[in-house]
Amino acid sequence: MLLTEKSQLLWLCDQDSAVLEAASKFYPDAKTTTDISDVINDDQVEAVAVATPTSTHYQVAKQLLNAGKHVLVEKPITMTSGEADELTKLAEDLSVILMVGHVFMFNDGLRYVKDLITSGEIGDVYYLALERTNLGPVRTDVNVLWDLVSHDISIITDLMNMPPDAVSANGQSFLNSDVEDVVFATFSFDSGVRAHIHASWLNPKKVRQITVVGSKKMVIWDDLNLQEPVRIINKRVEFPAPGSTDGSYITYKTICVDGGAEVPQISMKPPLQNECEHFLDCILEEKRPISDGSNGAAVVRILEAATESLKSGTGEFVRCFND
Repeated sequence: MLLTEKSQLLWLCDQDSAVLEAASKFYPDAKTTTDISDVINDDQVEAVAVATPTSTHYQVAKQLLNAGKHVLVEKPITMTSGEADELTKLAEDLSVILMVGHVFMFNDGLRYVKDLITSGEIGDVYYLALERTNLGPVRTDVNVLWDLVSHDISIITDLMNMPPDAVSANGQSFLNSDVEDVVFATFSFDSGVRAHIHASWLNPKKVRQITVVGSKKMVIWDDLNLQEPVRIINKRVEFPAPGSTDGSYITYKTICVDGGAEVPQISMKPPLQNECEHFLDCILEEKRPISDGSNGAAVVRILEAATESLKSGTGEFVRCFND
């Protein structure tokens, strides 16, 4: 967790003593421990950031919440939506903050893209295309759907200001049996918008890119382009107005308008810094995080639907939420 003037780091906790030794060189004033109970029983500790294996999120976060600590837990919040719902309710009952590390919701470039969509500058959204690939790192505790696509689910839900209602997913396990390392997923929204996602640990090129196609303009967000993270493409397709044709073939054709491109100047801060500052602000101001427990639970519920479609091998659409 990044330090700011609003916080003080009291503890570093990890089961690996070598990791603790390395981390303590950066934070020599913090105490170290391999036992989480030391953190739980310290009344000076008000908030804890949890970055443990996904399978342990539920138990670790539950202990901390029951101890009255505010919790920022890495994504996905839990392995099941039932566990996520339980943690969300527990935090509400105890009046403590539960926030999920959907870090791309705090990316200044993506916030700019959301403003373009919300303001109507790009017109009606037709579809989104997302690509998140690299060669590794390969995981065995969760597949690429839960590891990488969880990011994209939080992004499309945020950009569209609503969760998708259904998902179709296909994938393949090339490196480890039953652990998909490549996934293609399509998410549909009640509005008619669709978002297609390609995620892979087995790809020669690292890509983190989103294309949003609208009726007026198109937008490309490229997380790896630090100089031009957002590019607005002034391209669109126009149709002849009713009664405007002169009977010739050309007047019946659609018109592809190319108005060039523009690169907005965006003040970029590290997304993790934005995320941590938001967490601290929510604690100090007693406000709800934008990536709260309910948001985290919704992402897990969508992941469960995607997993059902993926494991069926048919690629059929599965509804994300019960009616």
